[in-house]
Amino acid sequence: MTLFWLCALLMALLAAFVLGSPLLGPLREDERSMISLNVQVFRERLAELEKDRVEGRVDEETFSGLKTELERNMLSLADADTHPHKQQKRARSLFLLLMLALPLLAGAFYYFEQLNPALPAWWQTERAMQPLIDDVLAGKQPPGDNSQYTLPDFIRGLQLRMQSTPDNAQGWFMIGIGYMQLNMGEQALQAFERAYRLDPQRPEVELAYAQAQIFTNEGKLTPQSKALLQSVLVAHPQHEGALILLGVGAYRSGDFPLAIKTLDYLQTLRQSHGAVADSEATQELDKMLADARTQLALGGSTTAADSAGITVAVSIDPALAAKVQPGDTLFVFAKAENGPPMPLAVVRKPASGLPFAVELNDSQSMIPSMKLSSVTDVLVNARISHSGTPMPEAGDLEAIAVPLRQSGKPAHVDLQIREERQ
Repeated sequence: MTLFWLCALLMALLAAFVLGSPLLGPLREDERSMISLNVQVFRERLAELEKDRVEGRVDEETFSGLKTELERNMLSLADADTHPHKQQKRARSLFLLLMLALPLLAGAFYYFEQLNPALPAWWQTERAMQPLIDDVLAGKQPPGDNSQYTLPDFIRGLQLRMQSTPDNAQGWFMIGIGYMQLNMGEQALQAFERAYRLDPQRPEVELAYAQAQIFTNEGKLTPQSKALLQSVLVAHPQHEGALILLGVGAYRSGDFPLAIKTLDYLQTLRQSHGAVADSEATQELDKMLADARTQLALGGSTTAADSAGITVAVSIDPALAAKVQPGDTLFVFAKAENGPPMPLAVVRKPASGLPFAVELNDSQSMIPSMKLSSVTDVLVNARISHSGTPMPEAGDLEAIAVPLRQSGKPAHVDLQIREERQ
């Protein structure tokens, strides 16, 4: 912060010097020449007047009056000769005043009008996080309790460091992990892509990059995410996380042969490792495997038979329409009425397209044990985020959540964005 104020002071002084330097210019030569010429003319005129008196062309009284007038002109000319020097003195004083006033006025304007009160606190937090960031970039386990730092602060600190070390794959990987924890799939995808380009042989980077691709593709495999997961499994055939992503992603993509092969091997592997047979995760995987076999037997070519979803029509109160800014993001989501705050299904769209309708269903869940159809009583809501993050913030525009009891049949909910979050 001290460096910032020092640089700002130097820039203000430089601007004042550039603006005030013309005031320090020397007396112009044409002004000096004119003064000298006038003095010479009046002296010659006085000599001529003396000659006229001696030769009797003017009497004594006339001579005395004309001489007095010439002397007065000479005196005024002498005053004029000292006037530019007084001007120079005043100009120097004005220059010094400008050099003092401009930095003071600029600093006062920035402090009272432009300075964000949270900025000094952030600078202090950023400095305090440096040892933590050093450990993270080095791949070490950070020592001590770091709960005093929020996840967004940690991500901003890492991003600031990456400006000076843009080729650090670990840094981009950790930024992606942070964005995934904030449910910001697009940002996580960009960070993992950078990490993968810098370190393409690292299994955890491949896995995270594949997961981000699946997350932003409604839980379905893409050709690249499929290749990434298969690459991880070549090196680590029993990697449970890669098997789950590949099996579930293949199931939702309609690739039932790959889903059956992967999920069947995964369940066998889990049983050999002592997985609880009646756990929610195991039961969900068993259902998915059984459904994939059924779909394949029936010649199915789509993804899993979708559970009845919720059609949500979203509009905005005309009184708030002017507060929607370019680049704002609309989140439409459903979560358990009595349960964890994590959404069971969420759709993300540009807010500029309002009004429109979206469908919430099981295909938008990344966790098999937390599907929309697995909960009877849900809350359906919509929120416009100015920052593009799913976490609610002051200034966001949102609807009033609508409770809904699911019956296994298609449902419809109307939402209107009508409140500004305080």
